[in-house]
Amino acid sequence: MTVKIFPSHLPGEPLEVHEHGAMTLHEWFSKNVAGYEQDIRQPVIAEVNGKRISGNEWPLCFLKPDSQIKIYPTPYGTGLEFAAWAAIAVAVASAAYSIYMMSTLDTGGGTASGSDALSLNPAQANTAKLGDPIREVFGRYRIFPDYIVQPVSRFVDKTSYETKMFLCLGRGQFSLTNGDIKVGSTPISSFGNDFSYTVYPPGADVSSDERSENWFNSTEVGSTSGGGTGLDMGTSSPDEDTVSADAATFSGTFVSLIAATMGDNETSDLPKNWAEGTILTIIAPDTFTVGTTGLFSLISGGSLSELQAFVGMPVTLNYNGSDYDLYIASYSPAVEPIPGVGGSAAMIKASAAPSTYDFSVNTETFTLVWDGATYSVSLLANYANMSSLVDSVNTQLSNSGLVAVDNSGRLSIIEASSPYIGGSLNSSALPSSVFGASPEYISGTASSGGAAGIKTSITLAYDSATGTPFSGLPVGSERLAIGLQDNQYRITSTDALTITVSRLNSGVVDDTWQGFNTRTVLDFVVSGINDDEKWLGPFLACPENEITDMFEVDFSFPNGVCGFDSKGNKRIRHVEWEIQWRNYAEGNGWKSRKGIYAEQNPNGMGFNENFQLDTPGLVEVRCRRRNDQGSNNARDSMYWKTLRSRLQARPKSYAGVTTIGITFVTGSKVAAQSDRRINMVVTRNYDNGGDRTISGAIYHILTSLGFKSREIDREAMDALEIKYWTPRGETFDFSADSDDKSALETAQMITNAGMSYFLLSDGLASAGREGVKNWTGIISPQETTEYLQTAFSAPSQDDYGGVDVTYIDGTTWASETVQCRTPENPTPSKIEAYTLYGVTDRNRAYRIGMRRLMKYRQQRLTFTTTTEMDALCYNYGDRLVLTDDIPGHNTISSLIIEAAREGNNIRLVSGEPLDWSFANPRCLIRFQDGSASPLLTPTKVDEYTLFLPLTDTLNFDSWEMEDASIEPPRLIFCSSERQGYDALMTEITPSSDGTCEVTAREYKASFYDYDDAIYPGDVA
Repeated sequence: MTVKIFPSHLPGEPLEVHEHGAMTLHEWFSKNVAGYEQDIRQPVIAEVNGKRISGNEWPLCFLKPDSQIKIYPTPYGTGLEFAAWAAIAVAVASAAYSIYMMSTLDTGGGTASGSDALSLNPAQANTAKLGDPIREVFGRYRIFPDYIVQPVSRFVDKTSYETKMFLCLGRGQFSLTNGDIKVGSTPISSFGNDFSYTVYPPGADVSSDERSENWFNSTEVGSTSGGGTGLDMGTSSPDEDTVSADAATFSGTFVSLIAATMGDNETSDLPKNWAEGTILTIIAPDTFTVGTTGLFSLISGGSLSELQAFVGMPVTLNYNGSDYDLYIASYSPAVEPIPGVGGSAAMIKASAAPSTYDFSVNTETFTLVWDGATYSVSLLANYANMSSLVDSVNTQLSNSGLVAVDNSGRLSIIEASSPYIGGSLNSSALPSSVFGASPEYISGTASSGGAAGIKTSITLAYDSATGTPFSGLPVGSERLAIGLQDNQYRITSTDALTITVSRLNSGVVDDTWQGFNTRTVLDFVVSGINDDEKWLGPFLACPENEITDMFEVDFSFPNGVCGFDSKGNKRIRHVEWEIQWRNYAEGNGWKSRKGIYAEQNPNGMGFNENFQLDTPGLVEVRCRRRNDQGSNNARDSMYWKTLRSRLQARPKSYAGVTTIGITFVTGSKVAAQSDRRINMVVTRNYDNGGDRTISGAIYHILTSLGFKSREIDREAMDALEIKYWTPRGETFDFSADSDDKSALETAQMITNAGMSYFLLSDGLASAGREGVKNWTGIISPQETTEYLQTAFSAPSQDDYGGVDVTYIDGTTWASETVQCRTPENPTPSKIEAYTLYGVTDRNRAYRIGMRRLMKYRQQRLTFTTTTEMDALCYNYGDRLVLTDDIPGHNTISSLIIEAAREGNNIRLVSGEPLDWSFANPRCLIRFQDGSASPLLTPTKVDEYTLFLPLTDTLNFDSWEMEDASIEPPRLIFCSSERQGYDALMTEITPSSDGTCEVTAREYKASFYDYDDAIYPGDVA
């Protein structure tokens, strides 16, 4: 038959069911439980056909095909057995072993809770809680949402650091507004557009929100154990000092460096390793005009002629520091202008020769307005001579129709060629250091006839001349560099700071190349490619069992990127880098991206490089710096801060929980780790009951446990909500973040916050109000099987004289303490430290604390007795009258043997004589359902008989006096000064013999004197 494996001896279904054949119990365990050993004590109980079989009998217990076997886990042991079983790999069939071991491995043989104890002051940071319970929020509470996926922080706009995160608020639906969300202690309204968020209800589709993407941050890249902000890219920079210069002049096959430095010193020599045959990468940008034609970006400019282009030519386009390997799809050669007849050129003529050619310290910028367009010219470097100055201006005026010329040592800017369009050449204020104090403006006159020239133009495509059109460049004037693919050149000769080069085509000298068009540029690149390469990495971008379709690299410059000349003045500093990647599984060739950061900023900054992969895979990545770090006092310390990859596996929605996507720009605007301190005050929306209500919290607990509506005493709890909890502002505000509280404990916490208690009444989950109340019933000597016993606790120095209640304040959301004291003892010697959950108001905390203090000081009596089943009429917390027949206590308990209506009175006959000598005789009636009447005033008829006024409270019509199977009501005859003992039911324990043990504590209305009090403040 079957082997059934149960999680415990409690009623329920088995975890697993297995078939078995004819074999011994020992053979079954040996076959199905890996690591099973018969010689050690077993952590399970086996029952065969209802009979328990001890472990040493398993080899002798033969299972027939129809035998029924049940297996249960059981705790035991000294610790040695645990160690033996800890190493056992449990097979599928050994679920009971697994359950048992998982519950005991970490206890060291002792008892411990399943998780860390709940702290009143929870962790003040957003964290990932893998394997922990999902937060349950009750009412209104401040939370630090948990990460669902790893947060992603990346640089944007160089100096800003943007963090995107996707978090879980908790189970269920929530309400919140902008004012409820803070970063640390600062409302998000203070951050303006730097903070944005989107809340998603349970089950909502989040796939379109990029913040829900599952990014993996490589642990090998980032902050180092030495305190660094990332991997130091300086360790991958070239060993040899490289040359840096303010500018370079390109002319034909000559490249001349201007204001060159090597290391920290100015130099007039090239590096020693630069010699004839050295191969360099040279990037010489120029200003081009970009337009569109069809699906292509149309690029035109005079410098294209140096390409000696043809359709299908492989080229490298450098734009914004990124290289694109492309092919020429179309080529249109330049058309020379046809001069017109007559006319004259518009021009501006300097009144004096330049007073300096060094603008690296005192930079100059001016604008020229010509033919409806404005052109900006900036002088930022040390140009050394007039020729370089003219070249630099012409580079910036490319495609403007204007040229700069050296006019006998003075700078002139004139209309380039005929036919002239006529008109005036205007400008902003011109720098006197370049144009003198009184530059001359000469208007031009238009030519007749002729035709303007057309610049060389090309379009580009991917993969081949007929490949996908290359487009996307902004229309207008753009700074680009276009060269034969790879931009490789070989030095043919050197002379001081001038080198002569020849162009290489796939490593072979291109004898047809005529050289560069003449220009002087600042944003050039000249670097050797045959130096030793040193790499950081490679590192896997994602775990080995995952694949990625996108990865990112972040570079950080904590001290900025800025160069300095010998006088300490700032100048542009270039940082060159290269990133390579490849498919780790295939181990094929590396793909590469090279880039340059050219900055003049000594403040911290960073850059993000994003890579979209054509084919998802397991990728490894490495990086290096391509130029020297820190030379010439430059501030350019570079760190590889982050390597992250986007994983393809992620949920599209999250059932049952509310999520939130947040984007937060940090950088220098807030302190570090502020993006890890996102907190919000949320309000749980209950499916049953109002938000923040105590009844709503109880209903949520009960329905989540599977309680049916018929099993919940909604009538009683709704009545408490209407009469007490809502009018008194009593709510339950709490966040359950761990599993150290059972459902029963949580329900008790909820009712305690409403100065009430949770109970099971007549098979229903219900609640009762603690406080000043009428008595519910009576237990007299007629109901008890043992004498009523009273225990008295005498006052002592060990009694608490004060209570300090610690709670979470709903304004500060910090742990606060209220001091509960009595006026006669403001400084007690012994104080109870009491932690109150779910209450966020100091007045309510004070009231609950004063209840405890009043009971410590005044509740001295404890009552115990035993009844038959009569005690089951009552519930925990009911106020009862307990009576006895001890002489001198002025109380007589008896049966009512006759009852009759006589006019407006009821005539009662007692089964025992009544003592009418009691002071102001009074009486109580215990009705047949166990309930009690109010205190009544009797009228004497005789020693056994009395009259009572007929009132609705007596409900006389419900009395069953003729049915012998129903006991008659009880009469409690007493004085007006004493009506038995006032008590609160605390425990009813049914016994196997049909009796119930009853325990009750003393009741006084003074326990609740402070139920409406306002906290008076701390003791001075």
